[in-house]
Amino acid sequence: MTETMEQDVQATIKALKSNRFDPVEYVEKAEDVAKIVLAMIPPEAKVGIGGSVSLMQLGITDELVKRGNMTRKQPDVYLTSSNAITMDGKLVNTDMTGNRVSAMIFGPKQVIVVAGINKIVRDVTAALNRIKTTTAPAMAKIAGLKTPCAVEGGKCNDCKSPMRVCTVTTIIEAKPRVTQIAVILVGEDVGLGWEPDWAEDRKEKVASAFRENMGKLRAFVQLQQ
Repeated sequence: MTETMEQDVQATIKALKSNRFDPVEYVEKAEDVAKIVLAMIPPEAKVGIGGSVSLMQLGITDELVKRGNMTRKQPDVYLTSSNAITMDGKLVNTDMTGNRVSAMIFGPKQVIVVAGINKIVRDVTAALNRIKTTTAPAMAKIAGLKTPCAVEGGKCNDCKSPMRVCTVTTIIEAKPRVTQIAVILVGEDVGLGWEPDWAEDRKEKVASAFRENMGKLRAFVQLQQ
C-alpha cells in the first residue's frame, strides 16, 4: 500500500467512526476477514446476505452456509458490501431492485458492511460518478445484460431499459438511529470498483475476480430459492 493510500484509508476510518458507524475495523489481509466477521455473528443468529460478490470472494458466504445461519426471512444480521465508501465517512450504494439498500437502512438490528479499499473514493460526487461510469456498466456487461452502458463502452445515458441496474441509490451519511452498522475495510481489492487511471492489470484483476465469483453467487442464489 502506498503512503497516499494509507492516508486515505486512515482518513476514511476516522470519518466513519465520527459518523457513528461501529465498530469500524481494518483488516489487512483478505484471508483473515471471514474469521473476524464470523466472530461478530452469534452462532444462533439468522443471517441475510445482500447479493454481494465481495462476501462470496472472501469466503464468508460459504462459511455461513456451513454454520446454518442463512435465512430467507427477516434476518437478525444483514451482511453486504458497499459500492463506494467516501473519505468523509458515507456509504453510497445503487441497486437494481432496492432490496439490498433498503435492508442496510432499516429492518435487521445489525448490519455488517465488508468492503475492499478499492471502494474508497474522495466524496459523494466521486462515488456517484464511479457507480455510473464504472461499477454499473461493468456489472451489467459481466452479467450479460444488454443495457446501453454495457454495450456502449460504459457511457451512462440515463437509459429506460427494463434491465437497468441503477434504479435506486442511497447515501447513508451516518448510522441510522435504530440500526447498528459495522464497517470492515479490507486492505486489498475486493468486489467491483476501480478508478479509470488505475493500471490496466489492476483493473483486470478486479474484474476477473468479480466474474469468477459472480458465477458462484448466481449458483448460490438459485440454491436458496
